[in-house]
Amino acid sequence: MKQKILILIAALALPSCLQNETTIQLNKDGSGTLVEQTTLGAQMVGMLDQFSALGGGAAAKDPVAEMFSEEKAKAKAKTMGNGVTFEKSEPITIGANKGARTTYRFTDINQLQISPGEGVKDLSPLAGQAAAAAEKEPVKFHFADGTLSITMPIPEKPAAPPAAAPAAPDPAGNPQMEAMMKQMLSDMNVSVKLVIASGIAETNATHRDGNTITLMSMEMAKLLENPETLKKLSAADQSNPTAAFEVLKGIEGVKMETKPTVTVKLE
Repeated sequence: MKQKILILIAALALPSCLQNETTIQLNKDGSGTLVEQTTLGAQMVGMLDQFSALGGGAAAKDPVAEMFSEEKAKAKAKTMGNGVTFEKSEPITIGANKGARTTYRFTDINQLQISPGEGVKDLSPLAGQAAAAAEKEPVKFHFADGTLSITMPIPEKPAAPPAAAPAAPDPAGNPQMEAMMKQMLSDMNVSVKLVIASGIAETNATHRDGNTITLMSMEMAKLLENPETLKKLSAADQSNPTAAFEVLKGIEGVKMETKPTVTVKLE
């Protein structure tokens, strides 16, 4: 029973203790690398250690190492498109956070298949359900004659409204709930970036910094700094993902590529 409780707590806590950064580097010939860096917060690492000790005693394996094992990375490479291979996985420690930096190599970006949130969907049951719901289609890449086109998946409104459920409590205006949300979510950061190795000659991307294009980035600490943000998020139509997506535009701490197709001409 105690182990089941720990699993449930871990599933609930993991998204708030997660930092995940996916960086795609594209070469001029269409090949490149995808580096996924994921770390878990100290609270989550301690929880996993406790669960591992209960299950295996002194001989228990490192749960973080197991979570980011080479076997899992190799299996994931097979789902990322033809010509994608696992290159290496390195354990990393950033302050009290622990995780891994995993590098994949692709021969042709036209074959690469990724989805925003891909790095978190396998880390817990609840995170997986949320990611699966938002990832009906992957990001699509088309590269030819030195120009890359990126087609972003657009959230779709459900065909039928969800079954009636009790309304979620509104954190706005409730100091205790606001404090609890900040404590739970402030460490969560997720991003997907594209780096053009040869340089960018021209692009219509919304978020560009030198040779780097940000397709998606969410820093919860910045997002929660403004109390008005909680009001906006609470007022969003949860049955309409497109409308909810629009609410996030322009909010400090959130960068979302809103163009259906992004074009990048390489130097």
